[in-house]
Amino acid sequence: MTAVAPGTFAKLRSHLVVLAVYPLMKEQIIAGARQLFNHYGVKTVRLEDVTHQLGISKKTLYQYFENKEELVRQMLDAQLGESLHEASAIQQQAANAIVGALQIWDRLIHYKQTVNPSLFLDIERHYPAAWALFQEGKRAYINTILVANLQAGIEQGLYRPDLNLTVLAWLWAEQSQCDVPSKGDEQVIKHLFIRGLLTQEGLRVYEGYVPPAPHPNPSP
Repeated sequence: MTAVAPGTFAKLRSHLVVLAVYPLMKEQIIAGARQLFNHYGVKTVRLEDVTHQLGISKKTLYQYFENKEELVRQMLDAQLGESLHEASAIQQQAANAIVGALQIWDRLIHYKQTVNPSLFLDIERHYPAAWALFQEGKRAYINTILVANLQAGIEQGLYRPDLNLTVLAWLWAEQSQCDVPSKGDEQVIKHLFIRGLLTQEGLRVYEGYVPPAPHPNPSP
């Protein structure tokens, strides 16, 4: 039996520690960059800002990411993956398509309200590869989440059978992220959109979850 060279096990343990730490550190860098990019946009955030936020050196950051565009791309990839995972969980756990639609709308509205509008403008202008990834992820979200909800609603008898699923799914995605005149209008758009999908049975179910809006008192 061949003898093991001195120090072999120590080197192996050290190597295993590095392998364990590598994905953890990478995830921490992506999370820190995501926080800064979402708050300030991409253009104004330097890699030095990311390393300062995390208390690491630029040398450490460059061990995981070749440049800023690579960091932006992987941040978007993580963000899109998380959004798909959350929406899929909503679809699976919702009592019906209407409940799923209400919750998905709320997630999309929350995302819009917590992300700096310049984030995607910066990416579109300065990072074409990352922008292409975002567009691909958006299409995946529309085709696998929103279209699926519309199809489920039709099958459950809650949505009208004559709906154009492709057009409405894209409209849903766009309207959930559009600028609104005043605070709270996102919720108005959400309910107008969902009510427009409903059959009579769907309206009955919907009103069981959403109390009717109060009517204004008539002027004297």
